[in-house]
Amino acid sequence: MRNPVTARCLAITALLASFALVQTASAQIVLTKSTIEDFFDSEFGAVSSMSFDVDKILEILDITGADQVWDFTGLEFDFSVIGDGRIQTFPSSEGTLGEEFEEFDQSTHVIRADIMIRETFEGEEFEYTFANYEFAVLSEEEYTLLGVIVTEFIDPELQEIEGLIIKRPGQLRYQFPVTYESSWETAYEEESLFFGFRTTLDFIEEVTVDGWGELVTPHGTFEVLRVNRLKSIDLGFTTIPSLEVEFVDKSGMPLAIIDVELDPFTGEIDPEYAEATLNLMITETSAPQDLAMELPGRATLHQNYPNPFNPVTQISYDLAEASVVSLDIYSLTGTRVMTVVDNSYQSAGTHSVAVDASNLASGVYIYQLRAGGQVFSRRMTLVK
Repeated sequence: MRNPVTARCLAITALLASFALVQTASAQIVLTKSTIEDFFDSEFGAVSSMSFDVDKILEILDITGADQVWDFTGLEFDFSVIGDGRIQTFPSSEGTLGEEFEEFDQSTHVIRADIMIRETFEGEEFEYTFANYEFAVLSEEEYTLLGVIVTEFIDPELQEIEGLIIKRPGQLRYQFPVTYESSWETAYEEESLFFGFRTTLDFIEEVTVDGWGELVTPHGTFEVLRVNRLKSIDLGFTTIPSLEVEFVDKSGMPLAIIDVELDPFTGEIDPEYAEATLNLMITETSAPQDLAMELPGRATLHQNYPNPFNPVTQISYDLAEASVVSLDIYSLTGTRVMTVVDNSYQSAGTHSVAVDASNLASGVYIYQLRAGGQVFSRRMTLVK
């Protein structure tokens, strides 16, 4: 069964990206300071779903330009998380859990989200509560993310830092006004601390707004801008590229995210891997009647988190039925360098394992899951 801390950390980004109201698209939206502030100090209910329907995701990815339609209703979603909570904002880091970090001193907005995630596994219901603090600088010119703190409990008296991300000098998320064909660049060092392990990486990010139009989902139609984020991890002697495409509403929150892997040598999209996350706010009038978690309909191997990593990462996978499972890691030459799970009989449901790659050299590896006669493979990047 998936580790609850892992589940919360993996879900936090998706859940916080879900504050939007169903609306009818008619014209291009524009992001400004005031539109982003509109979602602050609110209550929400949300559902976040993930799809690995590669061919259909890549078809959606190909659609760019003005007055377009991105239809997510045809995707098969393999994994969902539901939750609810509330948003509060504070004018500085003083008095918050982040006041001990000097990197957060310049915050103009501290956005706290109290979140409860509900799951059903093998007929038993589980609830996880935690708080997320996002430290940012919001001005008339830009929105810059300084970092995030994740805690296990909502009650301030019980809170301890479980996850920490610091971005130095900050990740420029938006340069206002954000409209079709806007573009900007940002470079930052990201230090993260999860599960007791610390990772520091240098990022270069080129951002282009390359489309606007309608995002069509099972829960309604939304006005969105398509934001193309080409990221590179700067290793000094080389860079590792990745691509993230966000479909954002007027508050700047990604209602849908597509992640694809790029070949580190050619920069071309890997046609065998694509992942889509759909994040929607659920109101009293639009909430689906049946959001209970069910067992997965098929086996699925998820992207490891964090990725890139140093030296520990988590690998999660879903089993539609009890199976004998093997999980191995291979070099790009096909040599098996580590066995993570060795022919273990496991129950149906979601599982997560920690991988310590301290004994491996930096580089790109393939991790492979064998379960119930099926074989799944994904790439992972170790950076030391």
